Amino acid sequence: MIKELVKNILFYLKKNNHNFSPIFIIGCGRSGTTILGETLSEHPDIKYLNEPRRLWHKVYPEFNIWEENISNPVLFADEKNTDSIRTNQLQKLFFREQVLSNSKVVLEKLPINNFRLKFLKKSFPEAKFIYLTRNGLEVSKSIERRIQKQNWFIGKKYELLKEYEQKTSSEYNPKTDLEKGMWEWKLSIMESDNFFKNLKKSQYIHLSYQDFIENPEKKTQDIFNFLNLNSSEGLVKNISGTIQRKNPKQETIETENLKEIGGELLNESISNTYSPF
Repeated sequence: MIKELVKNILFYLKKNNHNFSPIFIIGCGRSGTTILGETLSEHPDIKYLNEPRRLWHKVYPEFNIWEENISNPVLFADEKNTDSIRTNQLQKLFFREQVLSNSKVVLEKLPINNFRLKFLKKSFPEAKFIYLTRNGLEVSKSIERRIQKQNWFIGKKYELLKEYEQKTSSEYNPKTDLEKGMWEWKLSIMESDNFFKNLKKSQYIHLSYQDFIENPEKKTQDIFNFLNLNSSEGLVKNISGTIQRKNPKQETIETENLKEIGGELLNESISNTYSPF
């Protein structure tokens, strides 16, 4: 209570010296959003929020899909899920993080936001987006490993994804853990693809994981330019110098069902030709 009171006092004393600038990293889980967020967080003018579920659930507790005891949990959210009073509270929490760190922007990464993009746009109309996509085979194999560790489809996530799938009139019928990973990737990229195809290009920048890994300095600089943040050649070189691919490229679609689930978007991601433009 005292800590929160102090934070609020400091926030109100300092907020007039800042312009609220929220930035969201968007990408399916296991697409490289963590390494991207950690890299960008090295910029001195960025306040980075790595999966700040606590902030979200404080205002929208129904967004907590990872615990069993949540009443009516919500995975997909759009404009209809916004509430002006709660949205103001959410904006304040994000802005407070930016102000208390004396940063020019607040950068957030939470993969489930792929299914809440219209909600984000309505709640944060001034926001910019960094859209990261990755080879669907690599994503699905990474998700497969997490499923087998039993730390991926926790809470109500799997059931809510099935409900979302039914509403989109899609039926992929995944059987193996690898196919379940592909299934989540496909649902995620379909939602984000539709959103970014209809968003002004001035509000987002798109990059692939492959391009980021193979040319990290250029892609990092491109993002800083997009965010209007000053950055020296030395800073960019220093923070991107250790970025490298940890796992080999995946290009072979192992089963017909995997191929059917992924569709043309999978082929585009494998060939690194996907673009929402």
